[in-house]
Amino acid sequence: MKSYKQVAGLLSIAGLSLALGACSSASAEPFEIKWGETECEVCKMKIMDKQFAAEAIMENEKGYAFDDIGCLMRDWYPEQKEEDIAAMYVKDFNTKEWVELDEAMFVYDKESKTPMAYNILSFAKEADAEAYIEENGGDMMDFEQLKDHSWERGEMHMKMDGEGSMDQDSEMDMDTEEEEGQ
Repeated sequence: MKSYKQVAGLLSIAGLSLALGACSSASAEPFEIKWGETECEVCKMKIMDKQFAAEAIMENEKGYAFDDIGCLMRDWYPEQKEEDIAAMYVKDFNTKEWVELDEAMFVYDKESKTPMAYNILSFAKEADAEAYIEENGGDMMDFEQLKDHSWERGEMHMKMDGEGSMDQDSEMDMDTEEEEGQ
């Protein structure tokens, strides 16, 4: 039979372990994006659309925001050491709630419109990704497949709104303009 001191000691250790675990995960929670004000770490566009935002939180608690998952995965992520990243989040396409990136499912739909035309949509549930594909087409990927994605950009259908942000509903092919400027 265990003594009172042994049981109390085990409970104290268990409680301390839980408290330390809660502290470490709290620093890797999604942070607040000021929609229309916060700039994407990569492209410097103001983050406007909640369906496509992404975040990365480092072990040192520094956070980075992205307006398109392509900015995060194509341009930022390959330059990082995985052990320095505490967590990465994407927004669920339907609910606009944060989802841990490595737990999400992704759909590449070249006909979709995302802020930087990488055309990747994120879903918290595989069934939601399947439903999107059934209705709209596209290819499903998990996090590992997303790392190996080619990251080709589609046409960007945007224009400047006069205040430094872009309007997705207008017709302007950014890739064509970049080529003409060279």
